[in-house]
Amino acid sequence: MTDAWLRTLKPSLKRDEYWDERTQGLCLRVTPSNVRTWSLRYVPPGSKEYRRLTLGQYPALSLAAARERVIQTRAGVSGGADPQKERVEARAASARVRTFGKLAERYIDEYAKRTKKSWEGDELLLRVHVLPSWAEKRADRITRADASALLDEIAKRSPSSANRSQTVINKTFNWAVDSGLLSGNPSAGMRKRGGKEKPKDRVLSETEVRLFWRLVETGRVAPAITAALRLIFLTGARPGEISGISLEEIRDIADPKAALIEVPAGRMKNGRPHVIPLSPMARALVVEQLGRLAKDDTHLFASSFHGRGPIARHSLSQTLGKLIKALDPDSGDPAVVSMRAKPPTPHDLRRTCATGLAALRVPREVRLAVLAHAPTDVMGVHYDRHDLVDEKREALTLWAEKIVSILESGR
Repeated sequence: MTDAWLRTLKPSLKRDEYWDERTQGLCLRVTPSNVRTWSLRYVPPGSKEYRRLTLGQYPALSLAAARERVIQTRAGVSGGADPQKERVEARAASARVRTFGKLAERYIDEYAKRTKKSWEGDELLLRVHVLPSWAEKRADRITRADASALLDEIAKRSPSSANRSQTVINKTFNWAVDSGLLSGNPSAGMRKRGGKEKPKDRVLSETEVRLFWRLVETGRVAPAITAALRLIFLTGARPGEISGISLEEIRDIADPKAALIEVPAGRMKNGRPHVIPLSPMARALVVEQLGRLAKDDTHLFASSFHGRGPIARHSLSQTLGKLIKALDPDSGDPAVVSMRAKPPTPHDLRRTCATGLAALRVPREVRLAVLAHAPTDVMGVHYDRHDLVDEKREALTLWAEKIVSILESGR
């Protein structure tokens, strides 16, 4: 074959095939409508049957380029590849994620659950903010304009939710591209649609502490939710660390001086195990919650759904938000006004604990240990295994006593 010869070819009344004597397996098919398509015929390893792989159309794919592609493809076949089979499987996989809803489902099941401790957050963002608009939308037809419009709409309600939704949309599309399910990410490189966020600094005042304590007890909240929110407040632990406590993580609960919770590395944000000593107040809360559990429960805060696993971390946020929203704005209570104006989240309970420990003059090293903020120096990362359990227990006991004094001062 030469380019000059190829230009002289005329279509016939049937499809014709021309084979390149110089390049084994390279074929040009010419249809009656003069469509000229290059293909490669090869035998995959371990098989006796030929497969045909379409390479492209002539003259967009030149003779020289077709020959080079055959050489590269045959090298892969010699190494055990089967390019036509791989192409068929990729198309089948792509068909299974035709809608963004299916793509999001596979991202959560095949990637997020396996690699992210915070996968439930990704699932929640997709379900609440993205899927209502995109669940039935073709994933391969979502454009940059579509992504921009959706995120701008979310930003009108909550700039921070827009930024977090943008992050999970990016991760979903990037995973799809890496997995060969899509050819591109329409949101790649897009500026944050929610704008630059201010560092969070929400801390509950003493009047808000009293309102929070009363609110979760009298607001028709499931006892497990009440206990979990209060335990976050008492320990300064992250909401996900508290909501996921398994019964195996509870240690020496019968001994008021030794009771603690051991959170394994796999459940910690920093990937290091964490010990949470229980103050007398926190221990009493855990003991009371243990008394509510059914025989087959495996977690301290058992869900009534999903096979009695732990409650979802976002259940805490949703419940607290609903309780605050239901407060009477005309009550005249300053705490009600401030909480409705700037509703605290479960993470704000953790921040309030940290701020309270600082006000009680607890040393910074101990406060960091309570919050499980891992040291970044070489000694802290590799060698220091002392967990400051006694110091943390003393600090959290001081904090619990402070909470008692706050609650009693409002009576």
